[in-house]
Amino acid sequence: MNTTSKKAWIKSAALASAMAIAAGTLAGCGGDSKDNAASPSASSPAGSTTQASTAPKAPFKMSLMLTSYNPEFLDTNGEIFKKLEERTNTKLTLTWIPSSTYSDKLSATVASGELPSAVLVLNQKLPYIVNAVRSGMFWEVGPYLKDYPNLSRMNKIALDAVSIDGKVYGLYRERDLARDGVMLRKDWLDNVGMQVPKTIDDFYNVLKAFVNNDPDKNGKADTTGMAESQVSGSWNSMLVWHGGPANWEIKDGKASPAHLSPAYKETMKFYKKLYTEKLINLDFAVVKDGKQLINGNKAGAWVANLNDGQGIEEAVKKVVPTGAITMTNTLEGPQGAKAAGGSGSYGLFMIPKTSVKTEADLKSVLNFFDKLCDEDIQNMLVNGLEGRQYKIENGNYVKTTDSKMLVEYGMGDSSQLAVLRDKVKGYGGPLYQLRDELYKKNASIAVANPLQSYVSDTYSEKGSELDKIIEDARIKFIMGEIDEAGFDAAVAKWKKDGGDKIMEEYTAAYNKTKK
Repeated sequence: MNTTSKKAWIKSAALASAMAIAAGTLAGCGGDSKDNAASPSASSPAGSTTQASTAPKAPFKMSLMLTSYNPEFLDTNGEIFKKLEERTNTKLTLTWIPSSTYSDKLSATVASGELPSAVLVLNQKLPYIVNAVRSGMFWEVGPYLKDYPNLSRMNKIALDAVSIDGKVYGLYRERDLARDGVMLRKDWLDNVGMQVPKTIDDFYNVLKAFVNNDPDKNGKADTTGMAESQVSGSWNSMLVWHGGPANWEIKDGKASPAHLSPAYKETMKFYKKLYTEKLINLDFAVVKDGKQLINGNKAGAWVANLNDGQGIEEAVKKVVPTGAITMTNTLEGPQGAKAAGGSGSYGLFMIPKTSVKTEADLKSVLNFFDKLCDEDIQNMLVNGLEGRQYKIENGNYVKTTDSKMLVEYGMGDSSQLAVLRDKVKGYGGPLYQLRDELYKKNASIAVANPLQSYVSDTYSEKGSELDKIIEDARIKFIMGEIDEAGFDAAVAKWKKDGGDKIMEEYTAAYNKTKK
């Protein structure tokens, strides 16, 4: 099997056969799961979709184009690829495109019309993708998902986020819905006699102690409270904690951006207080990666993706062997505990009608992705195979150093194929376990952007430059260079230069689908 993309497919024998494939679940690599236990075909050989009196169905030929982040592609002669084909009953062609050139390659491929059976799209809001959808190039898959045991579990918020004009045209790659939280130096908290903060006010008091109470016990006033960056990952979370929306909200039936909410100014005032009292690094506006401050034992708090926690602790221990990190998922504000929700995904697989021409073939492609969501296949794609890509030592995941085994799963790029990840077993120490627990807590209190699935042509064209007007004004307000009147003037400019049009377009799109 080579890795060059080819337009190859065969038609399914009949709709009934395709549905039988979708309904069938097979025995897993590591034993039966609860999904497999009730399957009529659970006792059939792996890869078989037969019933007692039915001959085995020939593998369905299909192709995929997706992005690679490593120099070595998934080994098509390796056990993972073989098991992938066997369990999904496919003859599979994978085309891996380096991440640095993927956007250009995708654009050219869509323009050519010469597409594989499914293609990974990292941003479905790009104008050429939206235009391709509206021209009828891709299948609408939303109505079919209920017919598949795994795909039917897809999260509604995530599906809404990847939809276009209110309809779902692809299968998203799952990511945790709300991933941000607060990472703190636990040893600093202990040294200043404080607990993990629960509220915004608690957090402010912790930051004051981190600056004023010598948390590193070196007798010098050389510590910062919260590390901040040029493009702050903390802003969206802090805004939601203050009662604001996640980027946009529907207010009185109309689309309204976060910077028009009262909570936006309250959040700016909070940051200005931190800046004025020197509880954040004063050069935040020009610092690209504030995480280096907490890594280097200079700051005590970092607000961003909780996945950073383990890496921060490892970096801190290189400077201070007794250093430690703890985490919390949210800070309670005026409206209680909330979390800034994201899209719940990273990219989606879209299925072109130019290569998948019949509904029967569409169902075969969907069956392939449904099988990728079986518990053992999820774990194989994300973690590799135990005894090959990793082993478990004292409950910890230990990756192999065998280069052949690493190439077998594309140095980890096999995970790029994973759609749902809801049954992936997480490994690692206490911080990894805490991260996953906090992700789950965040999901239950996530504030979603209600306009994620809608398209504003004006925003597609001018969004970046308009966003910069607000971001620059926010930074100037925090640094005391402008007052509220100055910020209001920036908002007025945003509206005049296209913001009003964006609100109108989002409102019209939202109301159209709601009707």
